[in-house]
Amino acid sequence: MVKRVRKSSGSLEDFDPRKVYEACVSAGAPPEIAHEIAKEVEQKVYDGMTTDEIRRYVLVRLKELAPHAYESWTFYDRVVKGRITFEDGKVVVVEKGRVYLGREVKDVGPTGLSSAEEVESILKELGEDLTFGVSKATVNARLYALFMGVLKSSKMPKQEKEKSVQLINEFRVKLGWKPYELKKQLE
Repeated sequence: MVKRVRKSSGSLEDFDPRKVYEACVSAGAPPEIAHEIAKEVEQKVYDGMTTDEIRRYVLVRLKELAPHAYESWTFYDRVVKGRITFEDGKVVVVEKGRVYLGREVKDVGPTGLSSAEEVESILKELGEDLTFGVSKATVNARLYALFMGVLKSSKMPKQEKEKSVQLINEFRVKLGWKPYELKKQLE
């Protein structure tokens, strides 16, 4: 019997373990770990379970099994979805206001990336993170999350996406890493 999960909007949808798997892989988890977590969630899911409960479970497991994927997921949540994840996987959505992010206080506006200027600001923060001892592996995971956020942004015009990808790739090259290659044209 297919179990139904409750989305944040309140609507119900059939649980699909592939969504858990794909979210974990997109965050940078190895496929075998993503498969393990998806299987665990499939065994634990019950009718009416919220997607937030699933998300929290997945984040706890990612933190244990694939810390860089956990870091990437929470960074993506912050820069793209406008929400901050706490230690136990709980999340707070920041509509507008001041919140402590990293070492500086920033105004957090609506969710989603909308300009290359925002991406440039995030890249500056990542550069500072390296200066303050954040590992290159963590910065790499955050860069991938930022790159995916740019590609998935519905608010960012194509020209801004192109400029953002260029900025991200310049940052990667400066660190001695290969630039990201686009698998399809930007929309």
